[in-house]
Amino acid sequence: MINIIIIDDNNITIRGFETIFSRISRCKIVASFPLLEHAIAWNRQQRANIILISSDNCQFESLRTIQILRRTQPEVGIIIYNIRSNYSFVLKALDIGIFGILSININEDDLIEAIQVVNARRRIISPDIAQDIALQRLLHSHEHDLYELLSARELEIMLMITQGISIKKVAQSLTLSPKTVNTYRYRMFGKLNICSDVELTHIAISYGLITAKQGLSGWQNSSNQKLS
Repeated sequence: MINIIIIDDNNITIRGFETIFSRISRCKIVASFPLLEHAIAWNRQQRANIILISSDNCQFESLRTIQILRRTQPEVGIIIYNIRSNYSFVLKALDIGIFGILSININEDDLIEAIQVVNARRRIISPDIAQDIALQRLLHSHEHDLYELLSARELEIMLMITQGISIKKVAQSLTLSPKTVNTYRYRMFGKLNICSDVELTHIAISYGLITAKQGLSGWQNSSNQKLS
């Protein structure tokens, strides 16, 4: 029996999974949660084989939580589903050991196949996602890989800064001093050959770390705070 945890806050989607797996004798949903952190705590005692995570509930910042899960519960196979085109996110997900990457275009047979493949400790990527990775690698072949240039801490701080979060609040969130956060910030500027947070935001958008809307709203909020 393949025991499965669903991470999704959409009850309609969860009911759909329950209907699918009720017809598959080898698959059983043992729990569902809106947040990955809840599944990690539950799985310390119960031990599922597969964790299915909706991409809507797994943003770039969630990958750090998945890294903790991979270290503490390495026997669990992780599949992220409903992924739309997001080159940087997919590469980082694969890098930290996620076994299944499924696009929004999958059908029921694709899902069942992915679960069986991942349960056998093999990787599977939807064909359209794999094609997108190949094309993006060609387009960015002349550029440095952002994940090779920046450390995990620098990426974390970059993500927060480009969402318009102040240095003070970044420092509080990460239990660092503002001086240390600024040290990381200027180190990033040097590595990326830039000189402002606006340029940092443009890079974050180009790599798919944030959307243009997120970056714009963050800077608007930041500007309003400075004016008030």
